[in-house]
Amino acid sequence: MGFFAMIASMLLGILFVAAGISRRKQKGWSIILIVLGIVCVIFAVYLGFPK
Repeated sequence: MGFFAMIASMLLGILFVAAGISRRKQKGWSIILIVLGIVCVIFAVYLGFPK
């Protein structure tokens, strides 16, 4: 289950960052989406570390 959570978090993170970059003209939403995407990617990297 951890593998699927890692993959889902990575894909959501990439999606949020891409959506944030594409909506740069809307200042508030783009910053929120980029930060949320970075958090999801960092969480996926954390899940990928061996324990």
